[in-house]
Amino acid sequence: MTKNQFSRRDFFKLGAVGAAGAAAAGLAGCAPAADKAAAGSDAAGAADASAEGAVSTNDVVIKLGDTLPKWSFMVPPAPIPEDEITETIENDIIVVGAGMSGLTTAVAAAEQGGKVTLFSASSAPISRGGSNFARNSKVMEELKVEPFAPSPFYYHEMRAASFAVDQAKWMKGYNNSEEAMNWMIDISNEAGLQVILERDNNFDLGPHYAHAFSTLGDSSMVSTGQQGAVEALEKKALEYGVQIIYDMKAEQLIREGDNAGRVTGVVASHTDGTEGYTLFNGTYIVLATGDYSTDKEMLACYCPEALQYVGFEQTETDYNTSFQMGGIYGGDGQKMGLWAGAAWQHAEAAPMYQGGWGGGHEPCGFHWGLNVNARTERYQREDVSAPYTAHYLLSQPDNIAYGIWTKNYPQTIIDRGQEWFLFGSDYTLPPKTAEEMIAIWDAGVEEGAYWKADTLDELADQLGLDAAKLKDVVARYNELCKKGVDEDFYKDPTYLVEIEETGPYYAAKNTCTFMTIMGGLRTSVNMEVCDENDEPIPGLFNVGCMVGDMYANEYNFAIPGNSYGINCLTFGYMLGHDLAAGKFE
Repeated sequence: MTKNQFSRRDFFKLGAVGAAGAAAAGLAGCAPAADKAAAGSDAAGAADASAEGAVSTNDVVIKLGDTLPKWSFMVPPAPIPEDEITETIENDIIVVGAGMSGLTTAVAAAEQGGKVTLFSASSAPISRGGSNFARNSKVMEELKVEPFAPSPFYYHEMRAASFAVDQAKWMKGYNNSEEAMNWMIDISNEAGLQVILERDNNFDLGPHYAHAFSTLGDSSMVSTGQQGAVEALEKKALEYGVQIIYDMKAEQLIREGDNAGRVTGVVASHTDGTEGYTLFNGTYIVLATGDYSTDKEMLACYCPEALQYVGFEQTETDYNTSFQMGGIYGGDGQKMGLWAGAAWQHAEAAPMYQGGWGGGHEPCGFHWGLNVNARTERYQREDVSAPYTAHYLLSQPDNIAYGIWTKNYPQTIIDRGQEWFLFGSDYTLPPKTAEEMIAIWDAGVEEGAYWKADTLDELADQLGLDAAKLKDVVARYNELCKKGVDEDFYKDPTYLVEIEETGPYYAAKNTCTFMTIMGGLRTSVNMEVCDENDEPIPGLFNVGCMVGDMYANEYNFAIPGNSYGINCLTFGYMLGHDLAAGKFE
C-alpha cells in the first residue's frame, strides 16, 4: 500500500471522528498542507478540548497535511503493461456497457452513420425494472393521456433536491423525451414488443404514468420488461452494423498528455478467463457502466447512511444480474473516470430506497392510514411516497413499521375521490374495488404477506407490539379521524379513516429496501465528463444512472421512470446523434 492509500481497514482504525475527517478529505482528493503558523494555536486548543483517547478531526487534517490519505478506490492502479495487451480494436465511437443507456447511445449513433463498437462485462444485453418516463408519446396520445404540467411540479422537485441538481439537464431531458420515446416505441414494436402505459402515483403533482415494454400485452412485466427493450436495441444495433463484444470488462482509460489531454481508449480484460487485455481505441469513449452500490468503500465515502443499512461485507459484482435489491454494480466507470482526472458530482448522493407497499392505494406508496413503529408509536404523517417514508424508517427502531387498518378503509378512500391502483397497473384497466382489495388482503394473509386478527390484542401479539400502547394509539387516531384534523402530524384529512372497533384488523410490515445509488462523475448538459473546473475532458462521455448532478438527497419516484426515460433513453439518444454528427470535434 502506498502512503496515500486509504483502505476500509484504515477507515475503522481512525475511529468515528478520524474517519469523518478522512472522508471529507476523500471527497476533495488530497488537501493542501495547512499553514502551520496560522493553525498552531487552534490545533493545540482542539487537542486540549478533545476527550481522552479520541482523535481530533482538526489534528488529523493539520498533522497529515499533504499526506492526508485518499480512499483506496481513488488511487489509480499501475498502467497495464503494453506487452499484456494482446488485441487492439479501433472505431470512431466506443461504448462501454450493454444496458439501456449504452445500447441506446450505440443505436442512435449508428443510425446516423456513426461507426460504433460496444463492449460489456455482461454476457448479453442486461437491464432491470420497467418504467420509462416521457413528457408525451404516441402511446399517450392514443390513450388521450394529457402530459403533466412541469410547473409548479419541477419547482417542487428542485426544492426536494435542495436546488443542488443541474436544472439545465432536467429541462433538456423533459423537452426532448417525447422524440426519444417515440423512437424507442418504433424499435420496440418492430421487435414484437408492446409499449404499455402503466398507471402510477397521483401524489406530488407529477406524472401518473410511465411507459413499460411488454411481451404479454399488459404491464404485468413492469419489473422485468426492460430486458425486452435492451434485446430489441441489440437487434437494431446489429442491423446497423454495431460491433458488439461481451464478457469484456473495462479496466482503465487511456488519456494523452500525462493524464491532461484527450481520452483516446480504454483497456479491458476478459471475464471468461481468457488471458491478456484488449485495447479499444476511439475518437469518443462513452461510459455506461451503471452504479457503484456494491463497492462498500465508495458507499462509505459518498453515501455512508446506505452503507450502514446494507452492511460492510463486500460482495462480488455479477455483471449478468437482472433485478435485485441491495446493490448492483461496483462503480467501474466512476473509478476509471476519477483516475483519468474527472471530478465527482457537485450534488450529494441520491440513494434509491423503496418501501413495502402493503395496504397502500398508490403504486409507490405506503399504507396512508395508521402506521406505527416497533415501539408501537405513530411516528410520522403517512401521506408521503414510499421512498421518503422508507428513508425515514432508517431512523426508526429496527427500520420497520406496520400499517394497520380495517375493512372500511378501501371503500372510504374510494368514496373520498381516490382510485385504488396497485403496482404495475395497466392504464387501460379499471381501478380495484374495495371488495377486490379485501380479497387480495385475505389471500395475502394465507400466503404470509399480511396479518389479520379479530382483536387488537391478538394483532399486537402477532406483530410483537405492546398491546396496551397499540390500543391507546388506535384510540388517539380514531379521535383525530372523528375531528377530521390530524392534530399530531397534520396529514391530509382524506386519509384519516377510522379503525373499526369490531375488526377484523389487517396489518402489513413496511421496510426500507436499498435498491441502487444514482450519480457519479461530474457531467455537462451534453453528457461530457468534466474535471474539477467543470471543463469537459475531451473524448470522454457518460450516460445512464452514472450521470452526475441529476439527483440529490433521494431518488423519490415522483417522476416514475425518470432515470430510464431521461438518463438512459433521452440522453443516450441525443448523445448518439451528437457523436455521429461530429458535434464535439
